Amino acid sequence: KTVVDGIEYLLQSIAPYRKKDPETEEECETLENIFDALAASLFSCSLNVQPFLDAQGIELMLRCLREKVHAGGGALRVLNYVLSGNSSNGVGNAVVIKKEEVEEENADNNDATMVSMRACEQFVDAGGLKVLFPLFMGRGSAVPNPAKCSDGGSALAAKAGERLRKLRENDNTNGDDHDDDNEKKKNKKGLSKRERRALQARKEWLHNVETNSIQIMYALTRHLDDSSAYDAKARLLVKFVESDCEKCDRLIELCLKYSEKMRLKEYRYYRSDEAEEAENAGIDVDLAALHAKLKGGGDVFHRVGAITAFAAVGSRRCHEHIIEQLTVRNSGISVIKESIAEFAGMLEEGNQKSQLEYYLNTI
Repeated sequence: KTVVDGIEYLLQSIAPYRKKDPETEEECETLENIFDALAASLFSCSLNVQPFLDAQGIELMLRCLREKVHAGGGALRVLNYVLSGNSSNGVGNAVVIKKEEVEEENADNNDATMVSMRACEQFVDAGGLKVLFPLFMGRGSAVPNPAKCSDGGSALAAKAGERLRKLRENDNTNGDDHDDDNEKKKNKKGLSKRERRALQARKEWLHNVETNSIQIMYALTRHLDDSSAYDAKARLLVKFVESDCEKCDRLIELCLKYSEKMRLKEYRYYRSDEAEEAENAGIDVDLAALHAKLKGGGDVFHRVGAITAFAAVGSRRCHEHIIEQLTVRNSGISVIKESIAEFAGMLEEGNQKSQLEYYLNTI
């Protein structure tokens, strides 16, 4: 029999696009499907992670990001999955199982955690922090560009974005007051259906870059510890201290941004017809609202809070800077504590929850 190394095969299929973009819609879709298959294989089975590391998968993903090609978007998604790992230590494990099965599952989780730690260490050693932090900081020059054959990278998306910018400038010049809903309606005015679709694809691309970079950052703070190889944890922590703690400023910006987004989603859900219909159907409305809240930014808010706590607990300078900047923004450390407490409350007992509780008690 011929044995095919699936991980190696997927990486070889991606490799030609580390320097070039797909040229047709079909080619673009095929590349995205390959990335999806790779991400799914790494997330669903931790046994696939070590072959990925041995085949220099992390280095290939970083190469795609450095070249700022279309493949960089998929590479960021794959790095999120491989560094975050898949643990059953999360929300929703309400299945009754035997003691022997629990012990076996805990052993599997410990193995998966060790693999994730090795992946994070290799990411740092391969120069991943230099690639990740500009993306985390939201610097446009670091963001991979979607291919021209895709909706988000098309000339139509650029044209629609420019028209939208001019519409907003006119609104600001005229001194128009508007809420989010009215602004969205105005934004759509004058744009064709194809332009709106292209513009939405571009927004989703940028949103995915931001959220994946946050997820990766959280994975590093979660899995790296003082015993990590290559001084990986210390190298990560020093990044938050350098340049007058500018990364901490970004953390606060993101924390307040996603706190507002999730609260707005929760509020709108409670006021929606969907909530009333759910209540009439006997569905737990509070649980449904929590789902809307998490989907609307709460999941990212929790991880940004945990990253902020990592920096604050690891560095006195970061801690003082974070408190100072929160005060300047008419906020306080309570917003970070709220994020961590809510996050920890959704997890079952385990290393992840223990780490968050440690942050909560120390910060």
